[in-house]
Amino acid sequence: MGRACGEEVAESGKQPIRGGPTGRRYRHQITMIAALFDIDGTLYSRPMGRGFIEYARRDGRWLRALMYYGLLMPKYSLNKLGIISEESLYWSAIGRMPWLIRGYDLLQAARAFDWVASSFILPSGVRPVLERWEQHRQLGHLLLIVSSGLTPCVERIGAHLGAAGVVGTDVEERDGRISGRLASPVAIGREKARRATELVSKLGIDVDWRASYAYADSIHDLPVLELVGHPVAVQPGRELELIARERGWEAIQLRGG
Repeated sequence: MGRACGEEVAESGKQPIRGGPTGRRYRHQITMIAALFDIDGTLYSRPMGRGFIEYARRDGRWLRALMYYGLLMPKYSLNKLGIISEESLYWSAIGRMPWLIRGYDLLQAARAFDWVASSFILPSGVRPVLERWEQHRQLGHLLLIVSSGLTPCVERIGAHLGAAGVVGTDVEERDGRISGRLASPVAIGREKARRATELVSKLGIDVDWRASYAYADSIHDLPVLELVGHPVAVQPGRELELIARERGWEAIQLRGG
């Protein structure tokens, strides 16, 4: 996972970011360069799930927070043993996340999403990756956040950064309250990549994917990284690091300083 601001960074295979707001012109259509960014472990070091656990504890839901954590531990152990994939572990973690705020009315839910996004995640920015975001912004690239996290939090982070659009995992509301269930498939793996291309289509923008960029830290983000011509692995895990090295991808390695 990525670390917070103020850390030393070593970047392997580093290449300059190229291209202005337009990539190429086909007849009268302007084709843009996109830059896709993950949140957890990429733009920010603190994971969203931990933020919701902390919020539940602060809101007196100690037992619920402990149960959420306890239910994930067996899968975490199985993942460490190589029995189940990291994607399966994340799918379970995200799928159960709305349960931590089940029963909240929309105002209570908004307070929870605000706190997790603004007070927990945003202070943990990974400086080298945020600097890349700013470089892409200055070049006029299409800035998109593609995250597996809960959409209301992803939207708040996207608004803070000025993203043109976001991908996240939707939360179900029923009768004005959070049901504790998801309202969409978890945006992970191939689903995240599919949702990213769908978002671009909804925005009505023609993207030059071969000239575009994607930043992510996990092996389950491989389908998103493979969408673009300039994938960047951020503090990658062992599997993604191996693939990045074999394919000559740029990598941003963070070291505590």
